[in-house]
Amino acid sequence: MCKWISVLVALVLLLLLTEFSLAHSEHHYDGRAHSSHEDHIAFLGEELAKEFEKLTPKESRRRLKMLVPRIDINKDGFVEEAELEIWIRHKMQKWTVHEDVDAIFRDRDLNGDDKISWKEYMTRSFGFTEEDMHNRWERSNLEQYVLYDKKKWRYSDQDKDGMLNRQEFEYFYHPKEHEIMLPYIAVELMDQYDKDQDGRLSLKEYLAYINMPGSFNSLYITEFNEQYDADHDGHLNLKEVEVWRRPKNFNKALGEAQHLIENADMNKDGKLTADEFVMSHEFFAGSMATEFGKSFHDEF
Repeated sequence: MCKWISVLVALVLLLLLTEFSLAHSEHHYDGRAHSSHEDHIAFLGEELAKEFEKLTPKESRRRLKMLVPRIDINKDGFVEEAELEIWIRHKMQKWTVHEDVDAIFRDRDLNGDDKISWKEYMTRSFGFTEEDMHNRWERSNLEQYVLYDKKKWRYSDQDKDGMLNRQEFEYFYHPKEHEIMLPYIAVELMDQYDKDQDGRLSLKEYLAYINMPGSFNSLYITEFNEQYDADHDGHLNLKEVEVWRRPKNFNKALGEAQHLIENADMNKDGKLTADEFVMSHEFFAGSMATEFGKSFHDEF
């Protein structure tokens, strides 16, 4: 009889633990179901999140606590919203962006001065300078691509010295990844879809960009009128196009930081202690296995 009671107690405990895990693994955030795994990826990055989820709860909490001093930029013993946002934004940045840009930047920087001139870029990317392009008829079909890159170059060159440093070259190579390039994205879109060339997008031109069947247009017309046409003049100017084309993930790091603090801030003072990280570790790292994980790269 005692044996069966022990088995029954074990089953009940397992059921309670499962329900607790499920309750914490999915919650609502920003009006939708949001899994703790998504929080883990935002906070740790995809690879590290996978490794953390293989740890025991005890080991997960221990290693999580070791991260807190690295997030606490001003070393006051608290992690504030801005500090957590910076950490998450770094973790959300895809490593492939940095890796391919580093390699391409080094390849284009022919004289090794840590800057790329337009001539270096043309020579390495197209195999000839801009002057050569106009002298060789067989390359005239490349002019549109050169002009496209030249326009993007101007917007990427933030210090206006005519050259691109490593950061500016990343703006150039991955403009959609950087908020600072929104003016370029808006101008490029305007150039393509402003058919009457009045410097604005009409509703008709806006819908041409959307390119959806007419039965779906009512939704986009409502968005045009109520969300994007701020001055209600029936057109989108460049600033309004920037708002329209601003990717939602530009605000994702801040939103995730606010979301994590809301769930982990036990005393509601708007910042987190190391103990609060540990007490709410399932939101930051979690644990889904009973064996210890492997080494954690340079994080520990």
